Amino acid sequence: MIAADCGEYRTNMALVKKRNKDELRDLAYVVAWAMAFLACILAYLPGLNGPFVFDDFASIDTLGDLGGVSDWDTFKAFVLGGTAGPTGRPLALLSFLIDGNTWPTDPWPFKRTNLLIHLINGALLGVLISKILNALDFEKHDTRWIALLSAACWLLHPFLVSTTLYVVQRMAQLSTLFIFAGLIVHLYARTLMARDARKAYLIMTLSVGLLTLLAMLSKENGILLPILIGVLEFTVLASAGKRFAALDWRWSAVFIIAPASIIVAYLGAKVANSNFFEIVPPRDFSIYERVLTQPRVLIDYLQNWFVPKLYTTGVFQDHFIKSTGVLSPITTLLSAILHIAIIALAIVNRRKWPLLALAALFFYAGHLLESTVLNLELYFEHRNYLPACFLFLPLIVFLWQRMSRQLLVVTALSIIMVLSGFTHYSATVWQNFSSMVEASAQKAPTSARAQADYAKALYNSGRYEDSLRVMDRAIENIPADSPHLLVNRLTMHCNLNSLDANEFGRVAKVLSNTIYDPRLTSIYFEFVSAVTERKCTDVSLDALRAMFADMLSDPWNSDIQSSRYAQLKYIVGFIDVFKAAPEQAVKEFEESLRAIPDAAKAMNMAALLASKRFFAEALYLSNFALSEQYAGVSEDDVRAFQALVHADMSQLPENDNSRPVP
Repeated sequence: MIAADCGEYRTNMALVKKRNKDELRDLAYVVAWAMAFLACILAYLPGLNGPFVFDDFASIDTLGDLGGVSDWDTFKAFVLGGTAGPTGRPLALLSFLIDGNTWPTDPWPFKRTNLLIHLINGALLGVLISKILNALDFEKHDTRWIALLSAACWLLHPFLVSTTLYVVQRMAQLSTLFIFAGLIVHLYARTLMARDARKAYLIMTLSVGLLTLLAMLSKENGILLPILIGVLEFTVLASAGKRFAALDWRWSAVFIIAPASIIVAYLGAKVANSNFFEIVPPRDFSIYERVLTQPRVLIDYLQNWFVPKLYTTGVFQDHFIKSTGVLSPITTLLSAILHIAIIALAIVNRRKWPLLALAALFFYAGHLLESTVLNLELYFEHRNYLPACFLFLPLIVFLWQRMSRQLLVVTALSIIMVLSGFTHYSATVWQNFSSMVEASAQKAPTSARAQADYAKALYNSGRYEDSLRVMDRAIENIPADSPHLLVNRLTMHCNLNSLDANEFGRVAKVLSNTIYDPRLTSIYFEFVSAVTERKCTDVSLDALRAMFADMLSDPWNSDIQSSRYAQLKYIVGFIDVFKAAPEQAVKEFEESLRAIPDAAKAMNMAALLASKRFFAEALYLSNFALSEQYAGVSEDDVRAFQALVHADMSQLPENDNSRPVP
């Protein structure tokens, strides 16, 4: 009896010890995740104080045009009025209202929310990797720590800094969030297949439909979710043996093969397009050249991922040299061969090395839209936010299985500390625009954007000679005539009143023969404003107007339905106002609005005319904003403006025909 009691006691004690040990392991796991999140927050913290940059303004400053989001009409105009892609990305725009609904606004809340989404994505990636490892029958203890290490390396990688701190890239973050969620739900449903196939297919169908839609409404590459599910099925689940029943071919045909076929057909149609070999502005490369260049771009992405840099050129990527032929440069062919070999190796060994195959095929599938035939910029870091998520996974599993736990802990902590340090340094650079452009200009001497913005930063700090020196050196080093550099240089010299008529005429001749780039509108307007404010007295308004009018002779610029035409007409009309030629200005403004109806721009035109006492013309232009096709401006605001104009007109002496002096 006593022996039996002792045996039972020992058994209970063993169970208690095991339970305590399990609880300690669980606690250690939770603490490790908390430390990973804390490390990520601390690494990114300096960058949260940074400014809005570039496309942030295009997506968010519409709030200013609307006078803020204060009612249903302005809400619809902002959320459903996006122009960043075919869908308008309304879900991403909706999320911006969490952080601000007026303009100008503080960028800190926007960057804070981006960091929060990054942390959520890291947690989702950890769950996703855990489910993948469970499907491959890894031990629970191994699964948890491998998933944590893999997710932590992704969270803290410095190559993702520009995605997280560049506010507008919340679009990529949200798309990734819904894709991760879709993959997790799919794997969960696959575990139900043997017990309740009907429920499993219902969950898979609803999730792939809903989450693909949500991902697409954040950014268009969310449409890749069905293909990425196919990659999971083709690699991980195909090698899991009898633990997972094969998918019904009909479901696969409808929800994986059909979407993949549509995407491939769409991309194939781009190849068959008649302008495949033509350079279509504002790009300076053809689709053919872009396709040739992308193998080299992908190699650069992989290099930056596996050999992290303390700081990259971030958002300044216009210095990447395009490929003009299979052998120009030779790395074009070599890169393509390497990618083909990796893909072939992954396909052939997908059952033997499922995680390696997953990492490789997921990377290429994730780049299917943005790194192939769409007429996008050649290179951007944020395109790796989703595709790179599994790249470290095979390496971590390899080390986990072959290293002692003590050595593995030291190695893992060393890697995480290096990544954290690099990310913290990059985030520190991102905390102000001047440090960003200086670091990027030093790393990319042939980036026109980086050099121009660095020169402007020097100019704004009063270092005029240094700024002009940077600009002149960039113009000399960059072979193509860059309007970005040339116009900024004109503006600097004009503001210093050191721009003579001969120098302006020489540069104007070059600019008149270039295709107008709508992305440079603010830069052109800085120069136009400097001249119209008579900061460079040698440059006449007639000469300034002639430069922009001459641009309209180019076929690309003269397309009456293009933004190039609309903006050029607006600029010419703007100059006409300062030339005291209101009738001609109204004519140019009308043609601009006819090309692209825009209520906010119509009101800007009217306000400009009113400020120069061209009241009748101002009232005429303001009526455009009341038309049904001009959305986004409140009728009450327009009426209030017209009332002010009428009031100003009533103060004029009868028959007062005075005009401002040109």
